[in-house]
Amino acid sequence: MMFEAFSLAMRYWFVVVIFIVLAGSVGISIREYRQKSVVLGIARSSIGYLNVVSGPDDVLGENLQLMEENTIGRSRRVDIMLGDRSIDKVHCLVHRDENGDVCISRMTDADITINGAKLEESAILFSGDMICLGNVVTQLHIKEDEEE
Repeated sequence: MMFEAFSLAMRYWFVVVIFIVLAGSVGISIREYRQKSVVLGIARSSIGYLNVVSGPDDVLGENLQLMEENTIGRSRRVDIMLGDRSIDKVHCLVHRDENGDVCISRMTDADITINGAKLEESAILFSGDMICLGNVVTQLHIKEDEEE
């Protein structure tokens, strides 16, 4: 009796293993598809990115994704965190205004320059602008609208 049960199990073990592998593959594929959908949704809703040209090693060379409204600073409560002592806890706000222009506004008495000119209160930004936030230098790349 024991031998017959063992031989029956051995006859169908391969089918069971194939089923387990296929079920695992389908589960992984569904999970990756959902993650990809989330990432693509974020990429579609972004207005551009800041490329870090100079600054701390942990962000040097990174592209910091910009959404419709972004606070930049050193605090963990901001949208884009830059861990440099020259950056205030809430340094500035980068956002798209009602006219569709990308703007930057000071949040404190922070040191901000755009293409070498000191920022007084707020300014309209253009693609290719060099923005210096404390000791961190970034270059702005604005995503072109799909309608254009």
